[in-house]
Amino acid sequence: MSTSLLQIIKKNPISTGVLIGIIAWAVYAVYSDVHDMQVATTFYDYSKARCSLVESAGKSITWIVYWTACFLTYVQKQYTRWTLWVYYLAVVAFIVYYIVAGITLDYVYAHIEPEYMDKLPALSRNLYGAPVYFMVFSFFFIPKFIKDTIKLKKEQDLTV
Repeated sequence: MSTSLLQIIKKNPISTGVLIGIIAWAVYAVYSDVHDMQVATTFYDYSKARCSLVESAGKSITWIVYWTACFLTYVQKQYTRWTLWVYYLAVVAFIVYYIVAGITLDYVYAHIEPEYMDKLPALSRNLYGAPVYFMVFSFFFIPKFIKDTIKLKKEQDLTV
């Protein structure tokens, strides 16, 4: 049973609104951080905006991944292979985030002025601490998502 994107939007206006809201927030956050990087007067201001950009992009991608998992599991109520792959995508997003965060922090550490060196721990805490909320969320809710997805698969197998 294949439905078009327009039919999904018509059937789920609240979910579509949530996705549009998440995307709008992501675009605004990234634009704001890029603007802050462009108007920075010191390298510390530039570094702070760069770290914030990485953090905003990581949060945005993670929220979109979680929204997709919830949408496929609870709104569409259809089991597909993509539903399970979204959970793996969340793990890959965390790994990629930490790789990019490490590269960003190395760059900042190599170029920061000596008078701002005492602010480096705060930048690293913000950068590495950003996904902690999502990891805690994952720890508690991903097993429930997986359980509900398996339940949907069994229901669909019984109806076929």
